[in-house]
Amino acid sequence: MTYVIDIGNTSVKLYKMNESTVVQTLKFDEKALKTLSESKFNVEFIIASVVPKKTEEIVELIEKHGMNKPLVITHKHYKDLKSKYLNISELGIDRLCNVAYAIKNFKKNTVVIDLGSAVTFDIINGRGEFEGGMILPGIRTQFKSLSKHTALLPDLIQHDDDLFIGRSTEECIRSGVQNGIAGICNDFIKEIANRFTTRIQVILSGGDAEFISKLVDFDFKIEKNTVPIGAYLISRMVK
Repeated sequence: MTYVIDIGNTSVKLYKMNESTVVQTLKFDEKALKTLSESKFNVEFIIASVVPKKTEEIVELIEKHGMNKPLVITHKHYKDLKSKYLNISELGIDRLCNVAYAIKNFKKNTVVIDLGSAVTFDIINGRGEFEGGMILPGIRTQFKSLSKHTALLPDLIQHDDDLFIGRSTEECIRSGVQNGIAGICNDFIKEIANRFTTRIQVILSGGDAEFISKLVDFDFKIEKNTVPIGAYLISRMVK
């Protein structure tokens, strides 16, 4: 059995894989790990992480339970990547996995928008080359930042309310953050389409993909599991 452990800034998720398909999503904790360690099946772990310290802790935990050391995805595992990035070692592993997913699944200009703690845009051209992208704070990160760095603004969670003109402080914050991110997505996709002078495939990924999908005005496909799928694909380049 193959599992991908996705270590993000706010959570750790465990994905059971069947080849490059996610068949089950689980919360990663020691109880889940103990259950897998007692399984009669040989368990393979692949780690995609943006939190190095947490990665070390989880690797030690896996070995403590008597299982094989996991493959921790690094840039060197993606040897054949064609990239215009100035320093590929600076690219987050989550974004590297998004690029791997896009290159494998699409043979045209593609943008993966990963909507989580950060919102990342990764552009892959029709020749399978990584062009680069953009990063900005995600919904929850912006809410927390406003609350932390101001004296009176509250810490909020997102709502599905269809609002644009806020009529309370909370509504104004929600409208500004949520519609602001959607507006940036709209403008970014419009500009990229103009630069490529052709239609592009847009993938919305991450925990806030479905939420933001209701606010944008371009065509898209939702695939929330681009990181674990991409991690699996990269792991097979090592074999």
